[in-house]
Amino acid sequence: MGLLRLSTLGLLLLSVLVTCTEQVASTDAPRPLEDTSVYQNQDSPFRSEVVEIVLAPGAGTEVQSVLAENQVILYQWNTDGPFVYSDFHGHDPADDSFWVQYREDQAGLDDYGSLVAPFSGQHGWYFRNDGQVEIVIRLRVSGYFSEIVNHGIL
Repeated sequence: MGLLRLSTLGLLLLSVLVTCTEQVASTDAPRPLEDTSVYQNQDSPFRSEVVEIVLAPGAGTEVQSVLAENQVILYQWNTDGPFVYSDFHGHDPADDSFWVQYREDQAGLDDYGSLVAPFSGQHGWYFRNDGQVEIVIRLRVSGYFSEIVNHGIL
């Protein structure tokens, strides 16, 4: 009886092992990538720049990264003072018939994110100090941009 139970149990385990082995896909060959745009090979390393902006009460400025279509940036900014108005947007300098807004914050202290440029052009931030004291904004941009354009105090 004990031998029969062991044999039955052994056959059951063997059956489970064979079934599991048949269901596990081979990892020898990669699965085809359906969306090849998720990988971008670059000819040069990514860049990083930090821009420090001092804004008096009521003053505004615009800082933009110049990106080719589908290029990527990561960004972060923060301020040491009271809240600041910010508008993250993009436009094509060669076509002033449109612009896009990615994010708007009426009163923020910081923001973090990334962007895959939907078109070639300038993509960046308008900052305005709506407070009563001078503030400093530190903006860090990393990625595959060709330059940072700082329009100065507007």
